[in-house]
Amino acid sequence: MADTIGTFSLKHTGTTYGSTDGCLVTNANFEGSATGYVAGFGTLGVKQKLADASATSGTCTWAGQAFTEDGTTLGGFGNGTWQQKPGESNWRLDITIDASNGDRVRMVGVLDLASRSFQGEMFDAK
Repeated sequence: MADTIGTFSLKHTGTTYGSTDGCLVTNANFEGSATGYVAGFGTLGVKQKLADASATSGTCTWAGQAFTEDGTTLGGFGNGTWQQKPGESNWRLDITIDASNGDRVRMVGVLDLASRSFQGEMFDAK
């Protein structure tokens, strides 16, 4: 893995649930900060067949917006994976995001369900 380009710390602000094509659709919203950004907002999306609602790993999406220290606004979205840590209420997330300025960033971190936080490191993914 490449050298880290920074860290992020996000708090869960709410979740919506829906259904489509027989699947449970979960969208969890987060806000917080990251190295080089004064504020960031994003939505983690997970879509799974209802019978797989107790799965311990799967794919996920991310869509969000961040505001840099110089006032620039960036949008981004990406895809990744999640995996529950055995015996814990934590998910390890690994998501690669394509940003509106052409950057490609890999977010690797832990979503702690008990504290409702998502924290980790960012890496250049170009």
